[in-house]
Amino acid sequence: MSRVPVVLGLSVLLLLSVAPSATAARSGAWDPVESLEGTPAVIVEIGKKPRRYFPLSTKRPLEVSMEGPARVRIVSRAVVARGDKAAATYTLRVTSGDKVLGEVKTESSRAPNARRRDGEGALCKSRTLAVEIPAGKHRLIVHTEGAPPLLVRILVAAPRRDPQAKMVSLTPTKASQSVTVVERELMIPYYSTRPSYPVVFRVVGPTSLELSSRLDFDTTMRGSQRYRLAILIDGKPSREEAFTTTKATGASYSESKDRLPSKLDRIVLPIGEGSHDVSIVLAAPKKGTAQIHGRIPQPSIGNEE
Repeated sequence: MSRVPVVLGLSVLLLLSVAPSATAARSGAWDPVESLEGTPAVIVEIGKKPRRYFPLSTKRPLEVSMEGPARVRIVSRAVVARGDKAAATYTLRVTSGDKVLGEVKTESSRAPNARRRDGEGALCKSRTLAVEIPAGKHRLIVHTEGAPPLLVRILVAAPRRDPQAKMVSLTPTKASQSVTVVERELMIPYYSTRPSYPVVFRVVGPTSLELSSRLDFDTTMRGSQRYRLAILIDGKPSREEAFTTTKATGASYSESKDRLPSKLDRIVLPIGEGSHDVSIVLAAPKKGTAQIHGRIPQPSIGNEE
């Protein structure tokens, strides 16, 4: 694969801000909030899979700092006494300031496959409330009304993108080389990352940064391959994303015949206002190379009706 130096600079200058509580999400994926300040988590086993929930009662609502735009899903389970076979009835509500973002009134019976690891009480089947969070910083309050205490699991996803929205590709401020992916007569620039060699984008929000990634396959690689990408915001670790992929059947690199791109994986970072450098680096495999393409929705210019 030819090595093409990347000139430092941006064809489209935009800046990114991700609050510490914001969550990067794969396109369409929901990512859990694993900790809340001042509220210890409770481990719930669904089958044999552990999940982190947080206690919620009428006397103690939950406060969650969140930066949008984003989607938030609240999964709730009523906690009842062992042997209690009656359905639990309660209301779950999410507010921000004096605005109610979402509310559900529901009832639930005992769950056959869910249990608290600490063995306290019995759990009911899950009920879900999903809300949309607009751009900006928000202080969400999760309330409940009704007799039973609850355990809630909080998940965050990138906002839905209008499929008709025009997207703008970004040139990174830093990358070790560039390649061109040819697919369905399209030629798309990607930028290479290896361990210790990140691709860095600088963007201006509020917006969402969509990252497309492909792993390089050489002639010795067969079947499915795993790789991990680490994302850093202003040099501080934000999160890692793991993928399992195979060779793309209809894509190639114009610069190389001895390497092929993998199928496309995608991550979406919901972002707010502010200025940040976003670094994407291949964390594994240690001798591999991945390719990154970044884009954002086309910014609006001037006043629009």
